[in-house]
Amino acid sequence: MLTNEFCKIFPKRGYRFYCTIVEAQFKKFNFRRVILLKKRTRYELEKLQYPDISEKQFEHIIRKRGSDFDLLFTTHQRQKSFTKGLISKFKEIGTIVDVVDRTIYGKECVDWADLVVTSGGDGTFLLGASHIKDREKPIIGFNNDPDRSSGILCLGKKYSLHPEMAIQKLLKNEFSWLYRTRIEVHLTGTRAHEDCVELDQWPQPISPGASRPQNSKDINVVTTCVPFLALNEVFAGECLASQVSYLVMDVPGIVRTKVKCSGLCVSTGTGSTSWHMSINRLSLAKVHRILELACVEKSPADIVKITNNFNNSLQFSPDDPRLFYTLRDLICLGVWPDPPGIPSDAFTPSLSVMSKCYAANLVIDGTRAYPFNDGTVATMCSRPQNMLKTINLH
Repeated sequence: MLTNEFCKIFPKRGYRFYCTIVEAQFKKFNFRRVILLKKRTRYELEKLQYPDISEKQFEHIIRKRGSDFDLLFTTHQRQKSFTKGLISKFKEIGTIVDVVDRTIYGKECVDWADLVVTSGGDGTFLLGASHIKDREKPIIGFNNDPDRSSGILCLGKKYSLHPEMAIQKLLKNEFSWLYRTRIEVHLTGTRAHEDCVELDQWPQPISPGASRPQNSKDINVVTTCVPFLALNEVFAGECLASQVSYLVMDVPGIVRTKVKCSGLCVSTGTGSTSWHMSINRLSLAKVHRILELACVEKSPADIVKITNNFNNSLQFSPDDPRLFYTLRDLICLGVWPDPPGIPSDAFTPSLSVMSKCYAANLVIDGTRAYPFNDGTVATMCSRPQNMLKTINLH
C-alpha cells in the first residue's frame, strides 16, 4: 500500500511547520535557456468561439450580449504588453527565450529549458508546473495583471511591475529554492486507463464522468498512475454540484467509512490558500453566533480578530509533506457517516477513496478531469521526489 510506503518515508512525529528552503548561493544558478509560457487571455478565449468573423463583428457580438468589450480588449492589450516586456528583459541579459502557449507547451519544452517562466496568473503557473516531472527543474511565475489579480503562486506585485528586479536577483543569486509538495494519484478501475479531459478548453468538453465508454464488452480493472501531479489540490465528486457524492474513505488510523457529501478536496500546503481556504473558512456571522451560544461576550473588533486568526490558521507550509482532506458539506444525519466518527477535515500522510458515484470526476488542480464513477479507487500521497522547485526571492 502507498500508505505504508509513505509512512516509512515520513514516520509519525510532531509535524508543525516545514521549511525546505535551500540557499541558492551554494551553487551559481545559470539559466541560458528559458521557456516562457504565456497566458491565453479572456479575449483570445472568446475569439476562439468565432474564428471566421472580423474584429468589428466580434466586438458587436460581445457588446450585444451585454459584456464589457472595452475592458475585455484593454485587459488583453495590457497582458500582451506585459509579456512582450518580460521577454525583452530576459533577452537583454543574453538569455535564449522560447515563447509558447498552452497548445504547444509540453515535456519537450520543459526538457529544453534551464528555467520555466510563466506570464499570467496562478492558472498559468499551475499549467507550467503540470508538465514538470523533474524535481530539479525550476519554475518562476510573473503576474501579468497585478492590479486585478493576486497571483499567490507568482512573484509579488513589486516584481511584476519591475520584472528586471527579479531577473537581477536571479543573476546575483539573491534567492532561495523552495520545494513544494505535490500529490501523486493512482487510479484503479475499469476506466483508469483513460486520458484526462482538459476542462479549460473551448468549447467546454463533456465531463468524463458523465460520458460512457463506447465499447463495454472488454471490461478490465487496471491501476494507473495519473501522469500529472497536483500542486494545489485534488477534488473528487459528482459532476453536478447539486447532487450528493457517495464515497468510501480509507484514511490511516480511521476505520473505513462510507460518507455522503458534496465532494472531497485533498489539498497541499500550496493549495491551502486556494479552494481549501474557501471551503473551511468561517464567516464573522458564524464566529459571532458560536461565541453567543457559548455565552462569551466579545467586542466586534475581537470577533474580527478571532475570525481572521482562525482563517489564517488554515494555511500550512508549501513543503509540508502531509495532505489535508476536507469532506465538503459532510452529511451527519441518521446513519451517515457509516460508521460515525470520521473527522470532516484533517491532516493525513495519504488516503484512499472509493467512488460510489454515478457521474463523478476526479480533477487535478481544477483543470484535468478523470472519470471517477462507481467502483473506482483513488490513492493519494506525496513523495519527496515529486516536489516542485520554485524560487523564493530575498
